[in-house]
Amino acid sequence: MRSRSWCTACARSWPPPACRSPPCAASATWCRRRAAMPEPEPETAALRTRSLRTRLLLWLIGPLVAFLAVNAYFTYTSALQTAQLAFDRLLVTSAHALADLIRLERGELQITLPHAALEIYDGSGSGIGEDGPGRSRMVYRVSFLDGEYLAGDEDLAPYRERPPQHPLYQSMIALYDITSRDAGPMRMAALLQPVESFEGMRLVVVQVGESSAYRTRLAAQILRGTLLRQGALLAILLLLIWAVATVALKPARALARQLDLRPARDLTPVVMARPPQELKPVVEGFNGLLSRLAAAQEQQRRFVADASHQLRTPLTVLQLQADAGLRGDLPPEEALASIAATTRRANRLVEQLLSSARAQQTAAQEPAERFDLRALAEDVAVELSPLLAQRHHAFRLDGAACELVGYRWMVREILGNLLKNAIEFTPEGGALGIRLQPDGAGGAALTVWDSGPGLSDAMCEQVFTPFVTDRSSRGAGLGLAICMELARTLGASLTLVNGSAEPQDEKEAVGLRATLRLPGGVGHEKMPG
Repeated sequence: MRSRSWCTACARSWPPPACRSPPCAASATWCRRRAAMPEPEPETAALRTRSLRTRLLLWLIGPLVAFLAVNAYFTYTSALQTAQLAFDRLLVTSAHALADLIRLERGELQITLPHAALEIYDGSGSGIGEDGPGRSRMVYRVSFLDGEYLAGDEDLAPYRERPPQHPLYQSMIALYDITSRDAGPMRMAALLQPVESFEGMRLVVVQVGESSAYRTRLAAQILRGTLLRQGALLAILLLLIWAVATVALKPARALARQLDLRPARDLTPVVMARPPQELKPVVEGFNGLLSRLAAAQEQQRRFVADASHQLRTPLTVLQLQADAGLRGDLPPEEALASIAATTRRANRLVEQLLSSARAQQTAAQEPAERFDLRALAEDVAVELSPLLAQRHHAFRLDGAACELVGYRWMVREILGNLLKNAIEFTPEGGALGIRLQPDGAGGAALTVWDSGPGLSDAMCEQVFTPFVTDRSSRGAGLGLAICMELARTLGASLTLVNGSAEPQDEKEAVGLRATLRLPGGVGHEKMPG
């Protein structure tokens, strides 16, 4: 794709179709820089456009789900432990009830179950149904400790071990798990009961058990109910958070609507009745930005108006001089010389205007660089040496090499303006010079002194205002104003003082002294390579 260059000022002010015109004299790579700006990545753009409510929900869903999952786990385990303890106690109670039914009749140990007990052990329970949990079938076996069968389920493996004292049940009882070939996993309780018989005191083992499937189904039901309740709670919490966020963000939406309806040229402060504490910094910052934009717009308006007035004068003079030459009122050589002088002044004025425009954008667009201040001063002096020789000035440069980090072209522009003024206002054959002095903190003071007439104390401050000049000056009054603007961009200070507090010779004791105090560094240093 072919790239073209347009004037920075034109490109910023023209509508898009006007950019098709040829480049103007002061061309710049504005369009090229604009085309080189990276497009935002899709993921980054998506994050920027996501609403605060969505972000809030996304930030809260994870912790809430984790918290509810942990809570559900502990609720489930606690309920399961409680159910296990309750069912184990039921088994122990059943074992004790069966042990109480053992009787010695006609010389034999017998156990007779009542009808109500038979319903528990005959498997008539409904299991886990839709209406709620039922009891599973319970089995029992009564035998002697040596395994001799007395009553109950003969297929049930006898318990032959002597159980330890159980901490929860103060008797000879054991709780254990087995796997039955028919019923699968089972939970068992074994109770050792001493009884009298014709053979003497013997230990009878009463075993009672039930299938573990009932407990497993009950645990699953507890878990399912817990998860349903936690899910419903999570949904309610998210709806409440969404509703609260919607209400809380209502002032932000009102502010957005107010800004959308605001005309493009309206730079008055945003008025918001009783803004929330979180929106106050936004409103205050935005109003501060509008205030700065309004000030910059007003400054630009005044500057353009004054600049157009100043440019109109040399262009009018140039037209009159050209007309005089065409009519023959002036000799051709004199007419051309007058036109050339007027053109130089107009060109200088345009250069100053462009320097002022460039200074307003440099801090944000150009990197700082490391440079030698003395070498820069030598370059400026060599560049202006024809003017020094033409007016027979005695020039002196004092100070050793001094490296700084900053915008080199700005310092060169300031020094060039100050030295040109010194050359112009110093009488022919007078003395002027540049003195460099490091400040010990990485910065330096640059002083341009002359032996001219100087300025009044009031004028020393006023000359920094655009288009304000001394009566004896032939310039437009932009040079020192641009110098001050560049100095502020550099973070430096620029002062004008009549005479010298510590003159090095008689000529330096009069005239004007302009001192530029540069800091140690400005902006980000340009990396080599």
